[in-house]
Amino acid sequence: MSLVEYNKALKLGEKEYRAAVSKGQSPYLPVLDDILEHVRTDAQVSLGLVSVPISSVVGTYSAGRTTAFARNFMPILENGSEFATKWGALYDALEEEGLRDPIKAYEFNNKFYVMEGNKRVSVLKYMGAVSVEANVTRIIPKKDENDPEIRKYYEFLDFYELTGINYVNVLKEGTYQKLLIGTGHDLTTKWSEEDKQDFNSVYYYFDHEFRIKNQDRLAIGSGDAFAAYLEIYSYEDAKTKTEGEFRKEIANLWNEFRMLNNDTEVELVLSPTDESKKVALVKLFPMGTPVLKIAFIHDKGVQNSAWTYSHELGRKYIQDVFGDKIEASCIERVAEDTADDVFEAAIEAGNKVIFATSPKLCNAALKAAIAHPEIKILNCSMMLNHKNIRGYYLRMYEAKFISGAIAGSLTENGYVGYLSDYPIRGTTAEINAFALGVQMTNPGAKVALEWKMVKNRDYEEEFAMRNVRIISGKDLNATIDKTREYGLFKVADDGAHINLAMPVRHWGKLYEEIIRSVMRGAYKNDDNVSGTKALNYFWGMSSGAVDVIYSRNLPAGSVRLLRTLREGIQNMNINPFTGPFCSQDGTVRCEDGASLTPEEAVTIDWLADNVEGYIPDIEELEEEAVELVKVQGIKQEEKLGI
Repeated sequence: MSLVEYNKALKLGEKEYRAAVSKGQSPYLPVLDDILEHVRTDAQVSLGLVSVPISSVVGTYSAGRTTAFARNFMPILENGSEFATKWGALYDALEEEGLRDPIKAYEFNNKFYVMEGNKRVSVLKYMGAVSVEANVTRIIPKKDENDPEIRKYYEFLDFYELTGINYVNVLKEGTYQKLLIGTGHDLTTKWSEEDKQDFNSVYYYFDHEFRIKNQDRLAIGSGDAFAAYLEIYSYEDAKTKTEGEFRKEIANLWNEFRMLNNDTEVELVLSPTDESKKVALVKLFPMGTPVLKIAFIHDKGVQNSAWTYSHELGRKYIQDVFGDKIEASCIERVAEDTADDVFEAAIEAGNKVIFATSPKLCNAALKAAIAHPEIKILNCSMMLNHKNIRGYYLRMYEAKFISGAIAGSLTENGYVGYLSDYPIRGTTAEINAFALGVQMTNPGAKVALEWKMVKNRDYEEEFAMRNVRIISGKDLNATIDKTREYGLFKVADDGAHINLAMPVRHWGKLYEEIIRSVMRGAYKNDDNVSGTKALNYFWGMSSGAVDVIYSRNLPAGSVRLLRTLREGIQNMNINPFTGPFCSQDGTVRCEDGASLTPEEAVTIDWLADNVEGYIPDIEELEEEAVELVKVQGIKQEEKLGI
């Protein structure tokens, strides 16, 4: 019997050998000694007896036995050899008695290289074993921030220190931290035995189904896919799911996993595309076209949120534009714990297009889109990295640049104030664009940065202490807020606020174009633009969705400046992020004559060198801001390595 099995294993080895040769690769097992010749190591640590995932045993420690095996550990020495006889005898012993003696192996970069027990590994792999007991010595490479593989390995070391888990297949940076967060753990607390058993059980089912579906088509590991899964579905719910349920959900999420396969995950659509303006043939001769039902879902009320109010202006605009061709309704004050039900109810009510206007609604929007792929669901988020829903946002930094240029020209004491709400994606672009505008018209002026949502800090008092008279405040007031602390304003000697100019978000322009593309039957055409990447609409002044308006209090020279800059930005001849400019620490962030791309601008995590202030940590913020910052915070991404 053992000789028959050896022949089968031999055929597998020969097949792997030929495949490697045809690709110009070495057909033999990797040798750790050879690998370490090109690597600086930091230490060797004994891990003792460890259960090692058999799939992670990839090579041998020294070259002595490497030519007896193909890369997949299957034998390649001819039948009848002494090696074949020993292999067959070992097969019989393992089948009858199981593995009694652990192998010896070295672990390097979370891969294992056998020092003693190559034949045992070969037989176990052939028999389909999941793991093997091994006495393991870990070889740790020196830290090198320029080497992504070493960076990822150090992430694994931190994960292993907390969990003792070595079987998660991860190929992308940041995944280990995402797994900790996704399973309800923090980044410092060690797991209990129950935690480990729960994870092992859930991951085993997910990994099995993912591997069957993937078949090595995507260059991501099961761990990467599972981390993405946990961003959408509850870990507690996952503990109770069957293989069949995982199979269905993995199939539904396949577009998300395909997107993870890309190095660049997000495609920014900067203006209405030709594809979205095309008319589908089925729309040329409409037969009784029904009213298009559209739902706007807000996490806050219109009366007390300037953000919701601005989107409601957009909803009313499209209702006026399309008249009885659409029915645009709104649902307010939707909490995250009820959002799933709200989306389901909106779909059940017949809405074919849903705009979720807060990043905090992203998870519910995504789950609804996965469950109802026929519904067009969009979420107002910056750099949304999901394929099943589309993100949308506006390039407000263009308007802030103009406001900054005006502010710099008007300040009399060399100080300009800037009030920001949340340290989330996009806000740093707006702060820095404003600062660069100030710098353009007044190179010596400073921007005093304050955050409205920082605890125990009175931003009005801070501005007053520095005698800041020209201030960029909130972009728009809520309907119940009667103050004049919005847009760019001047504080008069008597304390009155004199409005000068105001950036404007015209969400209705964006909503109008998206709805027209739906009506034309061309909405899906934008998928041709993004391919497998996440699609994000990111429109600016060139599309009419962003503008700067001014009051009669603005001096004539500043009005001319505003108009000149607006025209240049609308025509895409002026980029607010054109160098040279530096950050606060003196680092040159853009060379003379070069410009940042929109993708680079919205992921800025630094402040320009003429800004006096800082980016606050989440612990410093009011409770109202915490949830949003958890979803889209700049520093949260730093902590997660993403």
